[in-house]
Amino acid sequence: MSTADCGVFVPPVPTAGLISRIPPVLLPRRRIVLLGGSFDPVHAGHLTMARAALDQLEADEVWFIPATQAPLKSRPLTPGEHRRKMLEIALQDEPRMRVETCELEREGESFTIDTVRYLKKEHPDCDFTFLVGSDQVEQFHKWKEADALARLVKFAAVARDGRSPRTKYPIHYIHMDPVPVSSTEIRRGNRLNYVPQALLDYFYANRLYCKEFVQSRVPQHRYMHSLSVARLTEQFAAAAGLDANQAWLTGLFHDVCKAMPADRMRPWLEAVCPQELTMHPAAWHSYVGAQVTDRVFGIHDPRISNAIFHHVKGTSDDPLAMCVFCADKLDPLRGYDSYDLIDLCCRDLKAGFEKCRETNREYVDSHRKDAVWTN
Repeated sequence: MSTADCGVFVPPVPTAGLISRIPPVLLPRRRIVLLGGSFDPVHAGHLTMARAALDQLEADEVWFIPATQAPLKSRPLTPGEHRRKMLEIALQDEPRMRVETCELEREGESFTIDTVRYLKKEHPDCDFTFLVGSDQVEQFHKWKEADALARLVKFAAVARDGRSPRTKYPIHYIHMDPVPVSSTEIRRGNRLNYVPQALLDYFYANRLYCKEFVQSRVPQHRYMHSLSVARLTEQFAAAAGLDANQAWLTGLFHDVCKAMPADRMRPWLEAVCPQELTMHPAAWHSYVGAQVTDRVFGIHDPRISNAIFHHVKGTSDDPLAMCVFCADKLDPLRGYDSYDLIDLCCRDLKAGFEKCRETNREYVDSHRKDAVWTN
């Protein structure tokens, strides 16, 4: 016999809105790892660190927090908007990682305790663990309100080289396979294979770190020449309706191998253009520079490579190659009056190029004993 047969009324059980009435304390909490830093720029070491944290801390997500200005660093940082964008590029294939911009939105120095207090207030459903490198453990006592911070949030650190620095603070260590790279190395143009090509493309499109790439490889006077040639190449290109940034990069990198010893350049020449081994070693840097700019620095632009390859002898009639050839020969830092030829190149690139090449050939002929093309 049913309850209806007995005349007993049983009200229906409501289901709509039932989940929303469950107290928040009963909902599953998200486990979030916070990874702060300057990320100037982000690289494979940061991503490896984040992946290790996701695995070993059983976290749901890692939030990268770029600082406006790190309190313990005196070096000015690349503008925050660029560092944010570079992080977004690096994380585009990492669905469990994202950028948290609260420190960039906050003016002044970025203190971790302020960030943690803000995030705990904004995300009460999250349990946070702050991830740091072992070098930060050693100077954790210098952080603002370190004792209060250690009570406010859990900390984890990456044990580097098997070392776990001693500290009075409760810090959980995780393991990470070594990644031999740092942001400092990247800014100098070293180990660029530890950043994705999309990030390298962003460097060059926005002229980030490029000057340092060249400055770290040539003497100061050659670096100043490279900057001057970059500006003049851009000036010629703009007048001719060419890509200004492409021209600037060509001028900047045209002499990047000028200081490379001949014994180091020889294998490059033997591999790519052995016929040029008969040239004086003073001219080799153009051929090697074209390859290094492409293969080492990741500037995969055939026009730039071609222009650098031909910049010593002026043997290419591509307009970009004309621009850098003329800019190299007419650089005001060379110390002679080149105003009229600079003006001619701006008005008529082809005519200016032919005049520069003629002048350069006359110079070479008058110094035939040395048999070295000017560069």
